[in-house]
Amino acid sequence: MTAIDDKTRATAMFISSVLFRATLAGFVLLLITCIPILFLTDQAYAIHSSMIDIPRDQYNALLFSWLGDMKMLIIVLLLLPAIGIRWALKKAP
Repeated sequence: MTAIDDKTRATAMFISSVLFRATLAGFVLLLITCIPILFLTDQAYAIHSSMIDIPRDQYNALLFSWLGDMKMLIIVLLLLPAIGIRWALKKAP
């Protein structure tokens, strides 16, 4: 591996810390937005079923798959790059 100078190391540490903080903020915002949705599922289902006729079990599956997709998006785009940068910095001499 090539040696990393102090300026590059500081920049990479800054980028990884920003990514870790963005991951935390993303999960907090996801929780804040999903808690009302989870408590208001019956009202949201009534509104959506008046527009589109969809069975309740399929509606719940769509709602929770959306939640899982958003969680995966945060993990893949923010958390994994931050872990990769930190891991590369620890492995570098």
